[in-house]
Amino acid sequence: MKPTLHKILPVMALSMVAQAAYAGNITDINVSVMPDQQRVIKIKFDRDVVQPTGFATASPARIALDFAGTGVQFAQGPLSFNDSLLNQVNVAQADNKARVMLSLTKEAQYNTQVKGNEVWIYVTESGSSNSAPASAHNTSPVASNNYNIGDFGLDFRKGANRSGVVDFRSGADSEPKVKVQSDRVVITLKNHQISTQDAKNLDVTDFSTPVRTVTARRIGNDTQITVRNQGSWTHRLTPRSGGRYTLTITPSVNTVDAAVKAAINPKKEQKSFGGKNVSLDFQDIEVRTVLQILAKESGMNIVASDSVQGKMTLALKDVPWDQALDLILSSRDLVQETNGRIINVKTRAEADKKTMEIAENKKKLEDLVPLISQTFQLKYKNVEELKEVLRIENSGASNTDGRSRSILSNRGNAMTDPSTNTLIVKDVAEVIQEFQRLIEELDVPARQVMVEARIVEADVSLGRDLGVRMGYARAGRTGIGNTYESATNNRNIGVGATSGSINNTANINLPLAAATSAIGIVRSIGSSALSLELSAAESANRSKTISTPRVLTQDRKQATIKQGTQIPYQTRAADGAYETAFKDAVLQLDVTPRITPDNNVILDVTINKDDVDTKNSNADGEPAISVKQVKTQAMVENGGTLVVGGIYQENVVNNSKKVPVLGDVPVLGNLFKSSNKSHSRNEVLFFITPRIIEGQSSVMRY
Repeated sequence: MKPTLHKILPVMALSMVAQAAYAGNITDINVSVMPDQQRVIKIKFDRDVVQPTGFATASPARIALDFAGTGVQFAQGPLSFNDSLLNQVNVAQADNKARVMLSLTKEAQYNTQVKGNEVWIYVTESGSSNSAPASAHNTSPVASNNYNIGDFGLDFRKGANRSGVVDFRSGADSEPKVKVQSDRVVITLKNHQISTQDAKNLDVTDFSTPVRTVTARRIGNDTQITVRNQGSWTHRLTPRSGGRYTLTITPSVNTVDAAVKAAINPKKEQKSFGGKNVSLDFQDIEVRTVLQILAKESGMNIVASDSVQGKMTLALKDVPWDQALDLILSSRDLVQETNGRIINVKTRAEADKKTMEIAENKKKLEDLVPLISQTFQLKYKNVEELKEVLRIENSGASNTDGRSRSILSNRGNAMTDPSTNTLIVKDVAEVIQEFQRLIEELDVPARQVMVEARIVEADVSLGRDLGVRMGYARAGRTGIGNTYESATNNRNIGVGATSGSINNTANINLPLAAATSAIGIVRSIGSSALSLELSAAESANRSKTISTPRVLTQDRKQATIKQGTQIPYQTRAADGAYETAFKDAVLQLDVTPRITPDNNVILDVTINKDDVDTKNSNADGEPAISVKQVKTQAMVENGGTLVVGGIYQENVVNNSKKVPVLGDVPVLGNLFKSSNKSHSRNEVLFFITPRIIEGQSSVMRY
């Protein structure tokens, strides 16, 4: 018996641990019918009662309730009922939740109430005004959630071929905006607000469709429906009456594999034949005679053109007449056109000629369609930029050269008015609609980036110390900056290639000895720590903040920050007169941000540090300008900091004081004079932090 006990006890222990992990357990379920024909499902808990979340579906009619952090402590078999509304109750354990599934015979609505250690679910047929009765003796806090699939109308059901079908109602006048991503379909209902009750998160994995979850939430004045899918799938949004829409998610095969298989094993088009069986056995018979025989056998009217000539030999037995006709036509390079019960047989050359005539007539008719004019006043884009995108010529006429022609027809033309930022298009209605669609897609507000810069003049060791504090990079490798707390434990972070025999170099990687530029990146989580380090260095008189500008710019638009002086100097004109001219000696920072799809920012940075070089002035007194420039491109995450250094300033000062006459006496003169030499070397550091301005502006429509 001991070995048996050794095996049983661990199993019992694991079971007890698993049950203890739940906040409570469902121990019993009872169903009763109220006098007003409401069905009440009473779910009993042994400990903490959990308020459920759930959803209802119309086809099949079901109500699913999920109890988070709840176990099941009774037999998990189906409970069947012989009832006009409630058909079956299923309880199942899934991951860390218990699901109660109510299978109904018709569409219904429900609400829930917590009473003591039980959750009561009131189920009523849709359209009924019955509600859950109030309990005068219930001292427990009552939480209720009302679900009615007839209000906002969000409904999910399983369709044909394992497809998932999402139904919803849009109260807005505009059509839903659909955005497809790799694993989801996002539908936005503009200017349509749903109530808190209609905001749902449906877990529909149990339906065995590509759809995993359906989420409806309110975003500002809009409603967003997110349908998350799995595997390979296709979607189709179909409008219905009453403002309702149906989104169908259908599983699809791998299109790449299907294309490869089709290329390796091409299949001919399969035709289906179902006509009356005929037998034909002729030698050197006229084709027109065979067509006449088939017309009699099939009861169809077959008309052959004069070009249908020739003889053929055939032997067919019990073959559908339509298949025999198809075989005869293909062997003689003939084609057929069916119109009701009349089959017109002609040669392929005749058919092609007729097709060309129809196309030419259609083109002539298009030339007779009246032209209409419409103006588009752009809200966000510059009309000159849009003109380049749409390839509209300066003259306004469409280009007939097929290599560069726009969407304008041969008769259409377009003009721009830069003063009012207006595009004027004159063309057929179909082209006007295409212009409107393109402008709605292109004329949208650009995203904006706040570029914060801190320009610091510091001693040459500050950059190295900052790198040591913010992280390390192994010699000969390139890394990315890490958080301030974990930097000392991460040895392959930081930006900037390091070389030589140094084992650990600064993450920010600002060199000390060589006067060359260096670049470093600090992640957004470490930017605040970097700011504290700079403030501490300034308090210790190790650095001096020259400027802290901030500038807001659009995506892919250059922002310029300039600080300095203009140096005046005299120049002589051709007539001998003197004029005053100016040269810039400035510190200039040019930044062009580019937002990536994953919300990082690519920065194109150009830094110029110009100083006056009085030692190298020309004979006319025109000062020379000492130019230092750094130009780089780096990708920084939103809120991260790009650090650029390597621009140095040196100041050499020689001061001498002496007593007149006595200070010039050899040897003894040193007693009557003093000299002071100073040599300072500072570095200019640039800390550039891009921040994407969040929030969507309301897009104006045409």
